Amino acid sequence: MDLTRHILIVDDSKNLDSEIKQYKHIFGKIKEEQQLDYNIVFHSVKKYEQAIKVLEGEECTFDVLIIDYDLRQAGNEKYGSDLVKEIRERINKHCKIIFYSMGDLVEVFPDRNDLINLFNEGIYRFLSKDTRSNAAQSYGQSELQVRVETIIDAIKNIDFVQVSLERYFAEYSDIIVDERIRVKGKKYTIEEIITLIKRDEETGRIYKSNLAESMIIHNILSGE
Repeated sequence: MDLTRHILIVDDSKNLDSEIKQYKHIFGKIKEEQQLDYNIVFHSVKKYEQAIKVLEGEECTFDVLIIDYDLRQAGNEKYGSDLVKEIRERINKHCKIIFYSMGDLVEVFPDRNDLINLFNEGIYRFLSKDTRSNAAQSYGQSELQVRVETIIDAIKNIDFVQVSLERYFAEYSDIIVDERIRVKGKKYTIEEIITLIKRDEETGRIYKSNLAESMIIHNILSGE
């Protein structure tokens, strides 16, 4: 059973819907070529506050965010860099963030300190919107293909504990539906633990720490 990765695009481009169609096509071709074991669902919003609402919601926890710098076309007063800061401060410190813009870094951030602050917030990668793919095989518009390739790279860097649990849950969900994991005296389903890890919540961090400790002890006792 394939996993599902959820991608949120925050961009006020008038062409976003057609771009997402191309993203889906390009990903399908790359998935087949590289035999990837997951699907991608693309979500999109144009408004700053709508993005906050979606990210704070419990309906979906996103693996990768793609955030445009200039959101003023949709009437937003704040920029994508403001959104990154708010996400990292109080919503999600863990998800991968791809940041893009029409201009290069010097044009977008003439003040070097603003650029440093952005990357200190935990940007996975910056792309200029005219960045082109270097791949030998072309599956669509080069500027769009490089974004899909960057998403795939970001997914490869997802926390290995999260990925292992997700694969375990996907394969055995029918027989472990009643299984519970105890953390600090409270019981959680595996799906709840996955979400807590994805949101970088305290319980998720404690579970990962406990798991690492138990693995180390097991290896010491077994002499491996």
